Amino acid sequence: MPNGLKFQRKHRFWGYKLKYLYYCIARRDVLQKKKSFGEYNENKIIYLIKPDYQDGVEGLLSLIHKQVIYIDYAKQKGYIPYVDWKNYITQYYNGTDNVWEYFFMQPSEITEEEVYSCKNVYLSGWTFNNINPLGLFEKDIFFNKEIEKKSYDLLFNNLRFSNDVLKAVEAEAQNIDVDKCIGVYVRGTDYVRLKPSGEYIQPNVRQVEEQIIKFVNKYNAPIFLVTEDGEIYDSLVSKFGKSIRTVSYDSFIYNYDGKDVLSKSNVLEDNKKLRGQRYLVKMILLSKCKYLISSITQGSKFSYALNGGKYLDEYIFNLGLYD
Repeated sequence: MPNGLKFQRKHRFWGYKLKYLYYCIARRDVLQKKKSFGEYNENKIIYLIKPDYQDGVEGLLSLIHKQVIYIDYAKQKGYIPYVDWKNYITQYYNGTDNVWEYFFMQPSEITEEEVYSCKNVYLSGWTFNNINPLGLFEKDIFFNKEIEKKSYDLLFNNLRFSNDVLKAVEAEAQNIDVDKCIGVYVRGTDYVRLKPSGEYIQPNVRQVEEQIIKFVNKYNAPIFLVTEDGEIYDSLVSKFGKSIRTVSYDSFIYNYDGKDVLSKSNVLEDNKKLRGQRYLVKMILLSKCKYLISSITQGSKFSYALNGGKYLDEYIFNLGLYD
């Protein structure tokens, strides 16, 4: 996890400034910079959007929040945005494909070949002035209607899902009847075992069960469950039985040893494309539920923004941050 995350989340303005100064000294690769790759398009500016940290750890939807902010920033500036997850490392990197396109369409018509022939190119990155001053996709999205609306607008205007993802969402939504469901999202595994500083505290199974009981008694609706943790899944199925619905391909982690983050623990699906697409489909489906019970993570922020304020009732576990 990025250093100083807890301070940055509690003190957003000064946390950003201090982090920027640190990057100026120690991680200049994280900063925005200008490049020239040739003489093509000399009258246009290309904004090449890359992952900030390239650590191979950051999750898909954590990555997406910043990438979509960069896309919007480029459009506001009149630049041509292009997302490059081929030449820059993510958890889904394979050295051959622009893996962004496994999940999303490019935000412009420009091609990779053209980008790397252009005269005026900015590489995305941190700048002295925060390009996300409102804190979109932070915790306030769950409790501030203005932030929720702006986050939804940002996704709606700047993100288009790949055809593979859309087809999978349509098929699973019909099987689950997702628009009638209580969406339940809770993380376990590395979140709970490692308690990474600055990340959001996750509820225990008993807390989740208590909220589900309240919603089921009130709405008599089925439960669409999204979790990676096999023990959480088993516990909730034993309590709620056939009321629990999951995607047709779902699988759960039982053998996590708690020594490192999931992406470095050899417990995830080996096929990176499939792993990312299936996770994204589940989080899109969560956004289509009628009701929501959720912990706070980067993933749940995405689903909440994508829902656009349409949940008829919701309960968010706001339990603070790990030390």
